[in-house]
Amino acid sequence: MLTATELQTRLHQIEQDYLAENDVMKALLLAKLATLEVGGWTEECIDKIVTDFLDNRMLRDKKTVIAKLQRTYGFKYNKDFRSIIVELVGVIGFEKIEDKLSLQCQQLETALDELKHSRDTCAHTYTKPSMTIDGPSKMIKLLTTIENALAAFCNELHKVQIQP
Repeated sequence: MLTATELQTRLHQIEQDYLAENDVMKALLLAKLATLEVGGWTEECIDKIVTDFLDNRMLRDKKTVIAKLQRTYGFKYNKDFRSIIVELVGVIGFEKIEDKLSLQCQQLETALDELKHSRDTCAHTYTKPSMTIDGPSKMIKLLTTIENALAAFCNELHKVQIQP
């Protein structure tokens, strides 16, 4: 998986090209690329958190969780992220993590919602000169927020004790 640092480097290059670009369509395509890159990285990061958790636990029914993960094509906080984590540790385990990381979870929810909105604007249409697409600088900020919140969440997730 591409590290967040490598993605940051890639996004900074895209931003430089975006800021230097005089052609509106090329600038929009660069902004779109930045958005799609952060969206793809976020989906893969969440998948990795889940699969790493499964690999570290002796669960009898990993296949059910993996099948649900493979059917999840988004990163909305409640619909996608919360749903798959609850599958791992239950509502009580998830709420323990949320209680401990209240601010980070709120930041993650906000950042994922913003990213989802931006990604949907880019992903469900072709690029038109009249479009408004969030610039690479916003994606860099969202990536930082998402990375920090997911790292804290992942750390707490691995501390959760599951009662038999």
